[in-house]
Amino acid sequence: MPGYIEDRWFKKGPADPVTGRSTRVKTARHGQGKRWRVAGIPGVRDRSFEKEAQAKAWLKASATDATRGTFYDPRDGNMLLDEYVRKHWWPNLRKAPGTKQSMQPRVFRHILPHCGHLSLNRIGHDEIRAWLTRVEQDIDVNTVRTTWRHFSSIMQAAHKAKRIPENPFRDEDLSPPSAPPLKAKAWPRETVAAVRTELPERYQILLDLAVGAGLRQGECFGFSLDDIEDDDEIAVTRQVVRVGGKLAFAPPKGNKVRTAPCPPELARAVKEYAAAHPPVEVTLPWVDPDRPNLDWDKRPTRTVRLLVTTARTSGVSGGAMNRSYFDDRLWKPALAAAGVIPAPEVEYVQGKGKQPWRRVTWAMPREDGFHVTRHTFASIVLAEGETITQLASWLGHSDPAFTLRTYVHFMPKSGKRALAALGSWMASPASDSPQILPSEPESGPEMS
Repeated sequence: MPGYIEDRWFKKGPADPVTGRSTRVKTARHGQGKRWRVAGIPGVRDRSFEKEAQAKAWLKASATDATRGTFYDPRDGNMLLDEYVRKHWWPNLRKAPGTKQSMQPRVFRHILPHCGHLSLNRIGHDEIRAWLTRVEQDIDVNTVRTTWRHFSSIMQAAHKAKRIPENPFRDEDLSPPSAPPLKAKAWPRETVAAVRTELPERYQILLDLAVGAGLRQGECFGFSLDDIEDDDEIAVTRQVVRVGGKLAFAPPKGNKVRTAPCPPELARAVKEYAAAHPPVEVTLPWVDPDRPNLDWDKRPTRTVRLLVTTARTSGVSGGAMNRSYFDDRLWKPALAAAGVIPAPEVEYVQGKGKQPWRRVTWAMPREDGFHVTRHTFASIVLAEGETITQLASWLGHSDPAFTLRTYVHFMPKSGKRALAALGSWMASPASDSPQILPSEPESGPEMS
């Protein structure tokens, strides 16, 4: 077994001239600190104990665990959660910049303020329950569930780094709150038409791309006339993302490049729009999912002929659409004008300057965000009998079961079609219906 125990208070002295036995001599550390030190175990830091029995037990357990590769040092678990996250976990987290940006407030506002003062090895069943009770007072259920996953990821990383023996979130008695039942919302044709009319003409084509091809908002912003293949398909290969206030190109969500349908009417609308508003070449940094922490200035750039740009094409973004600008300045006003949401509340707040600044507050439910157009696309497709598998492929879902769970309520006629088919079969005369069971022989020799 690797390792040994050292007595730090005494060392071997010269042999006794009478008995011939070795003697013990006090060291310079005699009476100071802990007497027994365990050392010599590969990959394990030395550790001192007051009693020899404790040192022997530590040597046996740690040497065995080190050989198996399961050793963890309790001293490493004494690090505070706040220090571990800020110095180790967050700087080395390999996530797409957009994903990391959305995680940041949940980690630094809803986890560290409540548990950052606890050491990693002190976070257990009771501490997690207390944290959950506290954050439920501040954030909605869906945000709690997302933050729960982030907290579990932090503790799993600490476990993998051998700072704690296990991830406390894996306790079978612990679970996040159940998600409330939500149904994806789709707009009727009249609402789509009303909102489209209220959008400035320059941006109406974005609604067409979303409803007609199921593109996400960032994918609509990153769409190029060159993406249309054979006039009936769209190669979805990029989106425009906003990272730290800067715009960039990136692969579609989940790095899932896909092919979306392009109805003839949509292809024609895109070409007519391009004739009226010629595409603009825009050069932006490319966010590589395999190099998420690359410095912004070192990222490669890509140039794309974007179909839709802002009226002002000068500047750092080159005219690429900014989600915040589109949502606040174009989308929400169009919804209010179309009667989908109420008009905003406007107040004037006196700041440090002479003139007060204007604060606009919108009451827009999340389900009326731009993503509702993608749900509308799904509802149209399913209403006409398209399969869930094909829809999942068009939407870029890796699991058709997820697509089914999300959009099953858009298939109200599926059961009725089956009932109608069964009723029709049973109501038809026997002579008109195919025989399912083989007919019995008319006659034959008797069986003995």
